[in-house]
Amino acid sequence: MSASSVFKDILSSSGYVYLIGVAGDSGSGKTTFTAAIKNLIGEDLVSTISLDDYHLYDRKERDARKITPLSPEANDFSSLERDVGRLKQGLAIEKNWYNHETGTIEGPVSFRPTKIIILEGLHPLFSPGVRTHLDFSFFVDPAPDVKREWKLKRDIGTRGYTAQAVRREMALRESDYLSFVAPQREYARGIIGISFSRYGRSLGWKENIYRVSLALEPLPGIPERIWMQFDLGGVLSGRTRPCSVEYMPVVEKSRSMGKVELDGGFPCESADSISSLLEEQTGVDPRGHLLQCPLLTPTDLMQLIVCWRIISHRLSIEKE
Repeated sequence: MSASSVFKDILSSSGYVYLIGVAGDSGSGKTTFTAAIKNLIGEDLVSTISLDDYHLYDRKERDARKITPLSPEANDFSSLERDVGRLKQGLAIEKNWYNHETGTIEGPVSFRPTKIIILEGLHPLFSPGVRTHLDFSFFVDPAPDVKREWKLKRDIGTRGYTAQAVRREMALRESDYLSFVAPQREYARGIIGISFSRYGRSLGWKENIYRVSLALEPLPGIPERIWMQFDLGGVLSGRTRPCSVEYMPVVEKSRSMGKVELDGGFPCESADSISSLLEEQTGVDPRGHLLQCPLLTPTDLMQLIVCWRIISHRLSIEKE
């Protein structure tokens, strides 16, 4: 039996529902990482719930009440806690759906749990009643100038807002972000940081190259040895793009964490080892789904690291 069928058989035969919370501000890059988890592990095993579906009020009513979706009073945490509890038991739920194009609340719709469920949104780590059910969690925390650029690009390009409207909304939301969303960082088991590359700010817009970091709490032992590979001859001959890997121990709210930071453009072979490991476990070849050679970005590599850590942690639960 292959390693890939072993992993999928373990999840398919287990009644355990593994819940991941991915928190962060609107336009922070959460969806990039949740989509990678779903694509690399498999859509038959992974599903996502947007916590925007638990808004109490539509866009028009929020405007009338002069509250933002970041405010706790704009969200139905009691229903969220109830539904997460049911999902953890493997039970189906009925929930609403928030339509971003119209700003209206629609539904209800049925949702049946998969073996891995990602709760993505502004508040997955806000409620203690939700946090108790989470197996793993991330807080995605781009630098303010990166977040501002992304939100303008997303809301103007895909949601039909004007630049003036986006800037006005960001100014109105800042206080609520600092009060209600940013504090969730202290509950996350992993923190993903994103800032402009030291090799040039324009690389972000042009080539999606940012400086990306991942800080993780110590987790159960890692049996696999994973290598980052470089062609030293190519590096020394100047045929490659500038890139860097940095590791440092950090303390986050009295928690000791290990942090790795990637920046620049990486050669394709640097992902060979972890790509092969993920393919062995899931049957999905990352090179055919996410990686665009001949250049790998820090985001590409960090998505692989995040998926590998989730898989390792999920398998460790089965051994307990």
